[in-house]
Amino acid sequence: MFLIFQKLIVEVDTTAPRDTITGFYGEALILPCTFPVDNSWDLRTTFILWQRELDVVHSFYYSQDQLNRQNLHFVNRTSLFTQELAGGNASLKLDKVTLQDTGVYTCSVSTNTGSKNMSFGVKIAAFYSEPRLQFSMLTDGLNLLVTSDGGYPSPTLQWLMENSDITNQTQTHLMQDTQTGLYVVSSWISRTEVTNSSLTFILHNKPLGQDIRRDIQLYSDKSERQGESAYRCHGCFILIPVLLLLLLIMMTVLFGFITKRRRKEQTKQWLHRNGIP
Repeated sequence: MFLIFQKLIVEVDTTAPRDTITGFYGEALILPCTFPVDNSWDLRTTFILWQRELDVVHSFYYSQDQLNRQNLHFVNRTSLFTQELAGGNASLKLDKVTLQDTGVYTCSVSTNTGSKNMSFGVKIAAFYSEPRLQFSMLTDGLNLLVTSDGGYPSPTLQWLMENSDITNQTQTHLMQDTQTGLYVVSSWISRTEVTNSSLTFILHNKPLGQDIRRDIQLYSDKSERQGESAYRCHGCFILIPVLLLLLLIMMTVLFGFITKRRRKEQTKQWLHRNGIP
């Protein structure tokens, strides 16, 4: 049986994969593979080998899994549908896929009635999170920031104002997590002399068909008499109230500290006046 194993590795079909399947990051992925069976099919003579390039992903012979040659990257993450082998199903379940699972996979099946090889590409993608909207006030306008993370591959961003494309007026920063490889995308735009207007933020994640579209309504309330201006942003997380809340908490803590210290001094003076050491 060892010689058969070596032979199958050498004879793996190296032609370009006909299809590519996409897996969802962190979820299970089914790698499809079927083979012909008839009344003479015998499980004891069935050999199944899954490979990614030259790495052994999963192997099955002698009527059971044989994982002593399995690449460490796939340990405890693969399984066959053994109850369905009699129906010609040699598909493999790969659990908790990551970006490192990308590659070309080959399924090789040998039975007493013949053999079959098939290859296909595997890509991994991840959905981007719900965008977080923030804005901060400028002396002559406002700065609007949109952030989304946990996605893959890098997205395509678009900004519209009153249905006119203003993407070239924005700035985008893309950062990749060093451990997961997933992206964090931040995009911002600064607007001066803001008038009542409608902004639209669009994020495209093509492999998963994910399209996030968020409309942002800007309102300007200017008072020329007072020389002041105010802006409102519907659909935005406002930073100013948070800063005020933090300032209030700090003032409360400081007030408590001063009060406690003052009471301690008063107690000390009272003890001194009454001759208590």
